[in-house]
Amino acid sequence: MVFAAFVAGGAFAQVQLSAGGGFVFDGGRVGGLSLEAFGESFSEHINHFGFGGFAFLDATFAELSFGFMGGPARFGWEVSWPGGSESDTMSGSFLALDFSLLGKFPIVLGGGNMTFFPMLGIGYNVVLSSRDEDGNDNFERSDDSATELNTFRIQFGIGGDIDLSDTVFFRGSILGQYRFAPSLYRDIADGRSVVPGLSVDHHGGFGVSVRLAIGVRF
Repeated sequence: MVFAAFVAGGAFAQVQLSAGGGFVFDGGRVGGLSLEAFGESFSEHINHFGFGGFAFLDATFAELSFGFMGGPARFGWEVSWPGGSESDTMSGSFLALDFSLLGKFPIVLGGGNMTFFPMLGIGYNVVLSSRDEDGNDNFERSDDSATELNTFRIQFGIGGDIDLSDTVFFRGSILGQYRFAPSLYRDIADGRSVVPGLSVDHHGGFGVSVRLAIGVRF
């Protein structure tokens, strides 16, 4: 997407650098695991909902950003068997770093003081801590590191700039995300997939990110 933007219309001459920062909300499914054996099934998942700040560097057709966030986490599980089932959830908290690289194609609107752009790119979330409400790491998974919940993401969405002056602008964006399963669940699935009669699968999940920022053009 970025390459096509540069090729079209002499875009090299149009590149302008800017930087800024602001508020970010990021929430959704981190990942999950499901097991089936002998008529019984078990599944579990973790959701994170983070609030924090981020900074970005923009080069017209690409945006690189770094964020720090924390907030509530929720762990849920369900087990079922012929004739019955049981489920439960636990609350907790998490802290994480977030990195993203997005391609964007600016479209100038109105009198030139507003810009709209579709966005597509990748992201990586580094979980620094994940605890339940009693302070247990990873919801009583004490043998697991919080970084085993790190997720690689495909991100897509829209954003826009509103000029506040010749050099200062307001930026807002909303991104949908698909988060690939973290290593915590991939490793469990890989290790148990060879057990006869046991079906194990890991899965990622969808999320959303909303960002509001003030930027400055150089």
